[in-house]
Amino acid sequence: MPKFYLVILTAIVATFLMAACGGSASPKVETKGGSSTAGQADATQEAQELPLWRYVNSGWVSPLNEQSANAFSRELRAAVITTAREMDDFNRSVISKRISGTGVTLGRAEFPGSVVLVAYLLWVPVQGDPLSVVGMEIDGDQVMVDLELDEDSQGREYPYLFAPMTMVTVDRDRFPAEGPASFSFRLSEEIQLTVTDDLR
Repeated sequence: MPKFYLVILTAIVATFLMAACGGSASPKVETKGGSSTAGQADATQEAQELPLWRYVNSGWVSPLNEQSANAFSRELRAAVITTAREMDDFNRSVISKRISGTGVTLGRAEFPGSVVLVAYLLWVPVQGDPLSVVGMEIDGDQVMVDLELDEDSQGREYPYLFAPMTMVTVDRDRFPAEGPASFSFRLSEEIQLTVTDDLR
């Protein structure tokens, strides 16, 4: 019996000594410039993976003068906005119905340092907030904007049609300093329309 207690006592003392002597160290990640902690590497990777765009506004709108689109058409419309006046013109051309933007997000569109991209789809039964920008690639003066329409939006469905809209901003310095840029808007992996803007 005493031997049994001695073994247990030895194991407990050994455990305490290992805990006291052992330290915790952050794993190192080797880079070309030397070594850095895993936390620094994660922060750098996260910064590189930040999207090019920032959310401004979304929701449902009723664009004026859209007689060409009937209740059964699903036509994408888009706009490229580079000035406060163009933003005012756009806001006058649509009747906002259910908007999700806040003062903080709306303030992200600062001109002339921003380019605002707007897309909306005619027409969809009102439910949830289904249209969003999910990807963007900029290659010189060619821009590809990927949109996603959530076909299974959560929330109550209302018995009328509006246009789901999404609005994002991109820093002006992401685009060429001179000349027009071509913006292709892709929905369901198909290019729906292309808008060319001189970005002035």
